[in-house]
Amino acid sequence: MDYKVFLNDIQNKELARLYLLYGNEKYLLDKALHNLKKTYINSVNENFNYVYYEEFKDGIDELIDSCETLPFMGEKRIIIVNNEDFFSSKKNVLGGEEEKLISYFNNMPETTCLIFISGSNVDKRKKLFKEVKKVGKILEFARLKRQDLAKWISRYIKEKKKSIEINDLQVLIDLLGYLDSNSNKTLYDVENELKKLCNFTVEKTKIEIDDIEKIISRPVENNIFELVDAVGEKNGSRALKIFNNMLVAGEPEGRILYMIIRQFKILNLVKLMVDKGYTTIAIAPRLSLPQYIVKKYLRQANSFSQKDLINILNNGLKADKDIKNGKMPPKLAIEILIAESCKI
Repeated sequence: MDYKVFLNDIQNKELARLYLLYGNEKYLLDKALHNLKKTYINSVNENFNYVYYEEFKDGIDELIDSCETLPFMGEKRIIIVNNEDFFSSKKNVLGGEEEKLISYFNNMPETTCLIFISGSNVDKRKKLFKEVKKVGKILEFARLKRQDLAKWISRYIKEKKKSIEINDLQVLIDLLGYLDSNSNKTLYDVENELKKLCNFTVEKTKIEIDDIEKIISRPVENNIFELVDAVGEKNGSRALKIFNNMLVAGEPEGRILYMIIRQFKILNLVKLMVDKGYTTIAIAPRLSLPQYIVKKYLRQANSFSQKDLINILNNGLKADKDIKNGKMPPKLAIEILIAESCKI
């Protein structure tokens, strides 16, 4: 079941006696436990009604005794056991005490809420897992998918009294890199980036694409210039090497693709302006870029014809669509884009 079931149980004050909470999105789990504690525990009864076992190593008898204790000046006594081994594929973690724990599940008092916490690698074949599922609730705190991430970011921005257009929100999601296939970023990382973005726009009520690009995408720009230089030189091996080095350095695939497309869009605009007789001084304010950056774009634009730039842009947009539709893995789609761009 989805983690939102747990949030609803807390909000409606309908806690089950037994839960297993597992998954790799620690941010969501931490927030849920915070809400749980805020709803059921206060400063007077915290030492009596809230027990958190970090890496539980005590005996099952002690755990049962703790569960049997009645709450003090409160509705519930909450016992949290954090131990990934209990539900992992490891054998004989609890030894002979596993049966004792399982048999106790049906005899727990209504005033106790026992919560097991595990990572994402739970073994659903284990008897302990099956018994928790039978008696209580098993809820997964998984990484958010695109739609839920969009809602989560929108809610965060709204709480900061700001707004963002849907298209700009999609760009922000790509640049954050949370959804990339090999990303180890969590919502804590996303929240930190959003804090920086909101601080940067402190005097504005609307977050715009320029704000996003200035705060989120700056670290990758130099590598993108080098990558596009290699494409312009038809040096596919160098371009792919730069791309792979960026991945090794932790740059998200979505951010890399977005910046590649953005780079060629700007090159296309620069080339159009030059053809119409605009100078560097005239181009810079129109693109909201410093003159020295415009000069770099001018140099790069000379390596491509207008037709080349349009073809690469179309290929880039197709790669982006294929990735979002699940037709192609991000890394492969970008590698194909780079290789094809070097042949144009």
